[in-house]
Amino acid sequence: MKSLFLTIGLIALFIFVLPADVLASRAKEKLPLGGIKPLGLSTFNVTVERVQRALKDVGYYNGSVDGRFNQDTERAILEYQSGQGLPLNPIASKELVKHILANKKIQSLLKQLQTQRLNNMEEAREALLTEPKIRNLVFGPIENATQTKNQRSTAMCFLNPTIKCLLDGAFTSAIAIFKNERRDWVLSEIFVIQADAGLSTDASKTIRQIVDPRLILLALRDIAMAKASAGRSSEALSAATIIPDNQKRLEALASIASIQVDQGNMDGATTTSLMLLSGLGQIDAPLKQVSLASRAVIILAKAGKTALAEKELAKIKVTVNAGMPSEQRSPALRHIARILAETGKPEQALAILKDVPDVSEHTSILVSAATVFAEMGYAQQAVVTAKRIEAFRYRSIVLSQIAIAQAKSGDAAGGSKTLKLALIAAKKTTPPFAQAYAYEQICLALIKVWHFGGPDNFDLAVQTAGLISDNKLLAHTLWSLTTERLINGDNKSAAKLEKMAEQATRRIKSPFTRVWLFSEIAIEHFLAKRLELAWSNFKRALSIAESLDSAWGRSRALVRLASVLIKLSNRANQM
Repeated sequence: MKSLFLTIGLIALFIFVLPADVLASRAKEKLPLGGIKPLGLSTFNVTVERVQRALKDVGYYNGSVDGRFNQDTERAILEYQSGQGLPLNPIASKELVKHILANKKIQSLLKQLQTQRLNNMEEAREALLTEPKIRNLVFGPIENATQTKNQRSTAMCFLNPTIKCLLDGAFTSAIAIFKNERRDWVLSEIFVIQADAGLSTDASKTIRQIVDPRLILLALRDIAMAKASAGRSSEALSAATIIPDNQKRLEALASIASIQVDQGNMDGATTTSLMLLSGLGQIDAPLKQVSLASRAVIILAKAGKTALAEKELAKIKVTVNAGMPSEQRSPALRHIARILAETGKPEQALAILKDVPDVSEHTSILVSAATVFAEMGYAQQAVVTAKRIEAFRYRSIVLSQIAIAQAKSGDAAGGSKTLKLALIAAKKTTPPFAQAYAYEQICLALIKVWHFGGPDNFDLAVQTAGLISDNKLLAHTLWSLTTERLINGDNKSAAKLEKMAEQATRRIKSPFTRVWLFSEIAIEHFLAKRLELAWSNFKRALSIAESLDSAWGRSRALVRLASVLIKLSNRANQM
């Protein structure tokens, strides 16, 4: 059973460490001569017949299964190879038959898996290992140079941490977790970081221990996203295209495209979005198709492909209006409204509300429209739209975002006024954690409004922080306010706030939560290029993690610290 997990994971893990010249040669290689049936040859061949039957079974071939190679057979082979990301080589062979049959079995097993009816994963293992190249990847992992060092003790790791020793410690603790679902959760997190860090042998060891294959599929998606976030788009796409579950593969492509557009790689985002759109026919859930298509359309619009985005939006509208089941119509219309809002047409998005009878679907439409109004500089329309949001927890946060947008555009006074409305909404927010989060966002917005020329609302920010009931959120806010005072040279206020922040931190009962807190703060300082403070908070989180005795908490804390260390180390190497 565990062999399936190893196989799937290593496909993603090692595909992008193969040398470019090896990949190029594999793309050009010919299949065995005994399997060839050239186009135009009319004599019967048993291999051609098997290829035709296999292709027909998976919906690629509609011609006669007569063992005679023809144009339909050639076209079907090329379409199958294209859909599976294989080198295009229109040759009928025994290896192609094996690949088709194995893929058919894998898809069948994965479909069962989604409904939790799968009992025996050994079949999937055998199906995957039918493919020689996959078998070579599984049993011939590429050793990373950094893995040849002896594993250091965890105690030494806390003195001089490395990514590897933190992950080794996380793995050791994870194996001791009694509950399967918790153990698998942490192991999948470890696997993603190991893969991203190039620790291929360690990743192989980790994936052997995971029981739930659904987490493997999610981990493969996360690996693809990690590669994209690091700016390695080609590796990200290689990782995504071999994910055996169609829906997870398309979700990975959507995430990669979104990351690419955020990084300014508009051509890459366009290409990835088109790959996503071309694969929608591989899933049979209409609402999921609309959801993924909507993400692609928004990305195309952001990439400047307006005409193409409009064309794809028209297709979505046809799908929704023509054949969408009535119970899925409201959420589908919400996706259309989101497209309209995020492509600069908030009025049209709001107009759809009258066609959406499910009030619960209104919130996301109003949030998107209000946000876009604010970004476009239409503050009044943004505030009016935000006031229509019935859920106060969302209304408060959106109003905070509008206030920041107003201040950024030069209307700091208007931003301050909007924050007062956000405070009113926050007071009416339930449950307690949602209210605490709303107050935290208002505090941060008060500081940002001040940065853009607004009044010094520092006292109001401290007062608002006092309303935060959750100790972790309170401590985080107070540490942020402390940093603000230090940056502005107000050491006296900073000292007072630091004392308050320490008190709030001590009230956090869970040491693991404190590790998470200082990890988050370290990342924030890293993103703000305050590297000294980033390292300081990382070391504090590390010292807390050393005292953790819960296998669950310790393993997750060490994984988190490894992910932070990757960022800090990369920046240090670039300087």
